[in-house]
Amino acid sequence: PDSDVCKDKADLTDAGWVIFCLLMIAFLAKDMISGTKLIYYSSKTGHRIGSRIRYFIGGVCLCSVTLFALYVSTVYNSAIATSNTAIIANSVIVLFIMEIDEYTFSAVDAINEKWTEHAADKEVSKMKKEIAMQRAQIELADKEVSKMKDEIARQRAQIESQQKENDNQRKKRRMLCGEDTRVTRRSSSNNCIRLRKR
Repeated sequence: PDSDVCKDKADLTDAGWVIFCLLMIAFLAKDMISGTKLIYYSSKTGHRIGSRIRYFIGGVCLCSVTLFALYVSTVYNSAIATSNTAIIANSVIVLFIMEIDEYTFSAVDAINEKWTEHAADKEVSKMKKEIAMQRAQIELADKEVSKMKDEIARQRAQIESQQKENDNQRKKRRMLCGEDTRVTRRSSSNNCIRLRKR
């Protein structure tokens, strides 16, 4: 029979809301972190102005969509969920709808990869080519440095050999000078003996 008294037949408990929060964090944390990273990268001066603007707009859009999905899921479940199973089912349905764009993109990418190429891939390829060029230049510089080191080592060896030759010549000169002094002493002593005999 009809009555003016409302009876709450909802079976929704705190455990259902806890599971809802865990599902939201598991599915939306990746997008939120990616959006904040894009906003952070837009503040770095190492990128071009156009890239920084694209990073900022993409990060703001991604964070906004993620927070909007969290808000809609919360309001939707608080309005119609009457049990723990209902709140879980509603959360999974909303999250699945959120992932439809990813599945569509992966399907298009599987059909033809050229359709999904964008400027980021081209920039990455350019950066890879520049890195390869820089590595080649560094390798050439290393080769030149090694050649210079070899030449320096050869010059040092030549200098050391010349120093040894100079030392040997000095020793020979000293030996010769010593013999000359002995000869002169002998000749002077012979002259003295001859003078005495006279």
